[in-house]
Amino acid sequence: MVAQSTYVRQEPVSEGSSFVPADPAWLVLEDGVAFQGVRIGASREAGGEVVFTTSMTGYQEVVSDPSYRGQIVVMAYPLIGNYGFSPEAWEAPGPHVAGFIVREATSVASHHLSRETLHRFLHRHEVAGLSGVDTRALVRHLRMHGLQRGVIADDASVETEARAAAIPSLSQQDLVGQVSRASPLVLPGQGPRIMILDCGVKAGIVEALRRRGCEVVLVPHTTSAEEIRVFAPDGVLLSNGPGDPAILGDVIGTVQSLMETYPVMGVCLGHQLLALACGGRTYKMKFGHRGTNQPVIEMPAGLSTGLRPGRVMITTQNHGFAVDPHLPTSLEVTHLNLNDGTVEGIRHRDLPAFSVQFHPEGRPGPTDAEFLYDRFLGLVRERAHHGS
Repeated sequence: MVAQSTYVRQEPVSEGSSFVPADPAWLVLEDGVAFQGVRIGASREAGGEVVFTTSMTGYQEVVSDPSYRGQIVVMAYPLIGNYGFSPEAWEAPGPHVAGFIVREATSVASHHLSRETLHRFLHRHEVAGLSGVDTRALVRHLRMHGLQRGVIADDASVETEARAAAIPSLSQQDLVGQVSRASPLVLPGQGPRIMILDCGVKAGIVEALRRRGCEVVLVPHTTSAEEIRVFAPDGVLLSNGPGDPAILGDVIGTVQSLMETYPVMGVCLGHQLLALACGGRTYKMKFGHRGTNQPVIEMPAGLSTGLRPGRVMITTQNHGFAVDPHLPTSLEVTHLNLNDGTVEGIRHRDLPAFSVQFHPEGRPGPTDAEFLYDRFLGLVRERAHHGS
């Protein structure tokens, strides 16, 4: 028996002189609970893990963030699309979400940089979406019962529920392989050469390094340590990306080898990869951290790294896996989440390597932690000074 949500938007949404068809559709979860709405974007079926973000703004960055590959994203904030879409805010050349769900998709894009509305953007890129969904009830359901696989479909039948349950889990999909670049790319700069192991890197990370004068070299996640050494980088950044880090065995081996030679910084998925490379473990969270208001506190381990223990930063996050707090002796915790105590940062006790679970550059969100890129470049300059 399929349970139904109560909030349904019936009226068509005006978009200039035309109308977006208010065709009814459903989000059906694998546990049989279904939420009705009206279609926006592409009129097709779409499936994936259903996640939610609490960000009030930044829906352009969310839709184009490669870390959301394979996921249907629910925006917890009720009104989405009011400032439209502009290419300047994209984190990748196109969208990566499997589907997009909002309570109200506005047809008015009130921003001078806007080039198109939410509906037109999703439709042009063939992304299925729903408006008119009771997202408050949906988010509460996911928080209470955990993230689930779901399908955006024209009906809420038992057969649709079965299709949702049959979607492969994130641990069964090579999502990083779908978003990593196919070949190296060199972005010139006058400063140190930073290699980014691209597991689905956001444009904001690249821009944060380039603003600091770095020459940035992006390489596919399958690039070996030997191939990376040919580029003679001054430091290596392990990027964000989608999916389960534990299935990336070859990448973990590459990180182990790189740590012996170069300063290393990990961000989000890169944080998890660094922990795994040092013998740590990761686990899947009940519903993860996705939003721009996650409070993180620096720990006493920061004394030796120039951090200030006790300082709290508000951070941007997007992850469903986390690092197990029972770390190997080679690692120490540098940051903790103040909401649930999860590990938000680690560093190697002997090697110039550290990582954070959050996004220092924001995009969207606060830039409280952007100084961490400067800290990484400080390790790079220190290594260069010592000639090692």
